[in-house]
Amino acid sequence: MMKRILAAVVLGAAVLTAACSDPIAPATPTPVVPVTAEVFNDTLLVQGANTHSFTVTDIGGLRVSLTSLQPGAAVGLGVGTYGLGSCTIIDHISAVAGASIQLSGTVTVPGTYCVEVYDLGNLVESVAYTINVLHS
Repeated sequence: MMKRILAAVVLGAAVLTAACSDPIAPATPTPVVPVTAEVFNDTLLVQGANTHSFTVTDIGGLRVSLTSLQPGAAVGLGVGTYGLGSCTIIDHISAVAGASIQLSGTVTVPGTYCVEVYDLGNLVESVAYTINVLHS
């Protein structure tokens, strides 16, 4: 009888231990190559900031380029999350217009994101700009 009780206790402990173990982690999703292109054109005022939002549907790459700024100057360029009508910047740089990618990364959570261009204090007049965003 004592052996049966001991066997039941050992079996119960084994079941409880198995139930409390860590689950198997899900497979890491494969990032999607960015293929959705968005172009934002506007005018940036002296001491101003402009925000443009876009929706990312898949985990994947993000590339941002300030391709045109007339007349030329250095401005702030940032990327972030968009919510409640504002852009919360995650990464930013001082940028001049060019063909190269100025901000890049991987979006790990699909959602609404934003790109923001702003005066660093260099503008003496309004400037027209074009921003290219490539995302998943």
